[in-house]
Amino acid sequence: MTVWKEAIGALATSCSFLTRIPLPSFLFYAGVNADRAVWAFPVVGAAIGTLLVLLLGLLSGWLGLHPLAAAVVVVGAGLLLTGALHEDGLADVADALGGRDAVRRLEIMKDSRLGAFGVLSLVLMILLRVGVIFVLAEPLQPGLALAVLVGAGAWSRALMALVWSMLPPANPGGLASIRPGLRQAGFAIAIGLILLLLLFVLLPGTSFLLIAAVLAAVVAGLFALFALWQFGGVTGDVCGAAQVLAELAFVAVALSFIS
Repeated sequence: MTVWKEAIGALATSCSFLTRIPLPSFLFYAGVNADRAVWAFPVVGAAIGTLLVLLLGLLSGWLGLHPLAAAVVVVGAGLLLTGALHEDGLADVADALGGRDAVRRLEIMKDSRLGAFGVLSLVLMILLRVGVIFVLAEPLQPGLALAVLVGAGAWSRALMALVWSMLPPANPGGLASIRPGLRQAGFAIAIGLILLLLLFVLLPGTSFLLIAAVLAAVVAGLFALFALWQFGGVTGDVCGAAQVLAELAFVAVALSFIS
């Protein structure tokens, strides 16, 4: 019973941490903190991807909305669903690159104002996401959409958990200062891989998933080294940027194979 309580609590904590979906308070009775719940990050990522696929099917398949309009709506819905949590991290990290040293970069990262680098990073990210979903919607390809959006959502969040666990905190006392253990992050990677293998086995024409997963892992690893060099470690914004960059690498490979 204790294991089930821990699992339900971790899922609830992960969902609350990664999305803006309201959950009843009784699901949090186990008191599982985010650092202990990272193993469930890919599960929540897969759920987010599934919801977006269902929305895409509704808009493009049932309502007959133009593929470009459907793609824009789906991307917007994804941002609303997550509260643009990770995208905010990407923009802050991009802005921080203008700092002369690590201390100044961390100060810029904390600034809520958005600079040119941050705006440009968001614009490029949105363009790629809209482009991928447009290709999936013209014509509607439900199987491929499920593979791409669920796979990217799950695997990128598993990699985010790994980056969080491996880098030292750049800001003592910050959000990322309480690091998950490598065991928890390892469970997240394992669950992410299992989900990718299930998609690969169940959905025809999805061999690109393995290549996409490898490239996303390489991008996340290189970004982790970059963050260690530029910022001295991990912050909440670095975690968010790692997720977005890994997701973009994943969908870029998918786009190359399905277009």
